[in-house]
Amino acid sequence: MAYALDINHVLEFADAQERLEEIETLRSLHPADIAETLEDSAAKPSQMVKLLSLIGNHKAVEAFAMLSIETQQECLEAANAQTMLRFVEHMEPDDRVDLLKTVDDDVREAIMPLIAQAERNEIRNLWHYEEGTAGAVMTTEYAMLPQHLTVATALEKLRLQAPNKETIYYIYITDAERHLIGTISLRELIMSKPSAGLDAIMETHVINVTHDLEVAEVAAVISKYDLLAVPVVDKENRLVGIVTVDDVLDIIEAESTEDFQRISAVMPFDEEYFKRPLHRLFWSRFIWLAILLFTSLISTTIMELNAGVINQMVALAFFIPMVMGTCGNAGTQSATMVVRSMALGEIELSDFGRLFRRELMMGLCLGLALGLMAYFRVFIQDKNVMLGCIVAAALLATLMSANLIGALMPLVLKKINLDPALTAGPFIATIIDALGIAIYFEIAFVLMRIF
Repeated sequence: MAYALDINHVLEFADAQERLEEIETLRSLHPADIAETLEDSAAKPSQMVKLLSLIGNHKAVEAFAMLSIETQQECLEAANAQTMLRFVEHMEPDDRVDLLKTVDDDVREAIMPLIAQAERNEIRNLWHYEEGTAGAVMTTEYAMLPQHLTVATALEKLRLQAPNKETIYYIYITDAERHLIGTISLRELIMSKPSAGLDAIMETHVINVTHDLEVAEVAAVISKYDLLAVPVVDKENRLVGIVTVDDVLDIIEAESTEDFQRISAVMPFDEEYFKRPLHRLFWSRFIWLAILLFTSLISTTIMELNAGVINQMVALAFFIPMVMGTCGNAGTQSATMVVRSMALGEIELSDFGRLFRRELMMGLCLGLALGLMAYFRVFIQDKNVMLGCIVAAALLATLMSANLIGALMPLVLKKINLDPALTAGPFIATIIDALGIAIYFEIAFVLMRIF
C-alpha cells in the first residue's frame, strides 16, 4: 500500500527530526510499497534518487528495482553514475540489461566502467540475445553444483551461493563444461540423507528450454510443468541461465497488454498510460483509425454502386445495419476465440482443415437460425416475403463468410509471421462489414431479377 509523501517538503523544508521520522516510516514499508510511493509522489527523478539514498538499506535497492523502467531510466539519467552504481549493480542481470538498453549512450558509457568486471561480462553476454527470446529474459544468478558431492557438502556450498542467487528452489547439476545433467529441488535436498550423493537423488530428465525459444513458449512450458523456474541451455546443452516464474508473470502481462492493444486497434506501446507523451499516444491510435476509416469507405462505395437496387426497394436500406452488425460481431467472435486458443496452444497451423470444417458448420447453423429469425421479423412487420428472403439469405451467406474469415485469418497471419491478435477487434469487423454489404446487395440483385 502506497504511503502519502510530499518528497519536496521532506527534502527541502522539513527539519532534521521530521525528515528522520519520514525516512524511518519509509524503511518500515515493503520495497514494492516504497516504489509505489515514489511513483505516486510526482517527484523529480533526482529527488527520488536522493530519497532512496537516505533510506540507504537493502530496501532502497529493491525498491529501485521495482520502479517502472521509465522511472528507472529517468533516475539513471538524472543522477551521477557513482550514485546510481549501487542501485544498478544490485539489479537482476536481465533487468539491468533492459535498463541499460533504454538510457542514452553517454549515460551507459559513464556507468559501465564502474561496474565490476564479472557483472560487465554478464551484461555483454545477455546483451546480444534477441528480444522476445528466453535468452533476453533469463537471469544468470542460479544455484549450480557438480554431481560428485554429498548432500551435506552440497548444503554447505549452497549456503555460500544463496545470498547472490535469485532463487535456490532448484539446484542445477552440471559437469565441468557446464552441461546440464540433472536437477534437484531444495525440498529434496533437505529431506535426503546427508551421506547420499547428488548423482543418486538428482532428476536426470530435466525440463529445459533453448535460449532462442520465444518467451510465450517459455511461459507455456513453465505453466504446463508447474515450475518455479526453467533452465535455459545453448545448442550444446550448456546451462546459460534460468527463467523464473516472476519473469513469466511479467511476460504474460506484457503479452496480454499488447494483445488488448492490438484487439482495440491501437499500436502497442510499453509505457504506462499517463507516462506516454500525448503526441505519441495520438499516433498510436490515429494510424489504425485512419486505416479503418479507409477500409470503411469500401462499404460506402459498395452502397453507392448499388444505389439502383436500393431505389427499387428502399426498405433494403433499413436492414443494412442489422446485416453488417451481425456479421461483424460473428467474425469478431470467431477471431477472438481462435486467437485465444492459439495463445494457449490449443490450435496450431496444422489444424487449418479441422478449423475450416468446424467454423463452416458453425456459420451454417448460426446463419440458418438467425436468418429464420430475421425472416419472420421482416414478414410480420413489413408483410414482404421478397424482402424477408433477401435479408434471411444475406444473413446466412454473410455469417458463413464472417465465421470462416474470422477463424482462419489468425492462422494466415501466423503463417506470414504477423500477430494473430490483429484480426480480433475493429480491424476484422471493418473488413467483414465491407464483405457483408457486398454479399447483401448481390443477393438482393439476384433475387429481385429472378422474382
